[in-house]
Amino acid sequence: MKNLVLTIFSLFALSTAAQAQFLTGGVKAGVGSSSVSVRDVTSNPAEYANKESVTSYHAGAFARINILGLFVQPEAVFTQTGGRLESNPNATLANRVADIKFNRLDVPIMAGISLGNVVRLQAGPVASTLLSARQDGQSIKSFMESSDWGYQAGIGLDIQRLTVDVRYERISRNYEDPANQSNYDLANKQILLSVGLKLF
Repeated sequence: MKNLVLTIFSLFALSTAAQAQFLTGGVKAGVGSSSVSVRDVTSNPAEYANKESVTSYHAGAFARINILGLFVQPEAVFTQTGGRLESNPNATLANRVADIKFNRLDVPIMAGISLGNVVRLQAGPVASTLLSARQDGQSIKSFMESSDWGYQAGIGLDIQRLTVDVRYERISRNYEDPANQSNYDLANKQILLSVGLKLF
């Protein structure tokens, strides 16, 4: 009888551990180095040749499904990002620096391989919804697509309940201003560093 109770208890403990290993989740936050570049400018691409990086911020939640050394990790992340562009639209005036800021709700869906339950190699698409977009304090959201796709790729570490990730991200959006005959793509690129805490 004693052995039966121990066996049942052991099976229950193994089942619980397996479930915990199969599904994990928690919260994350971090900073990044963000830049904005212009592609396919209809007038003069050289007008926007120079760019400068700014600090970006992000925070959100994640869930991770682990299967035989592979994993899928969907996330929901609020991101504040942007960049600086140096422009000279008239070619005869002094250069002007444009500050561009985005607030976004991003849903990365990462997939990859886990090495020894410590190191993660990962990549995946990002569904991005634009919440606000401003240039020098003025809203430009109406000129831009509200949703688009991008991608992330990088490496992560799991140290007990702590997670650390370094990723590269790129998301592009079309910008169209018919009144000024402007039509081009704004590409937002980031190097992201995030720290997370597993809650289950």
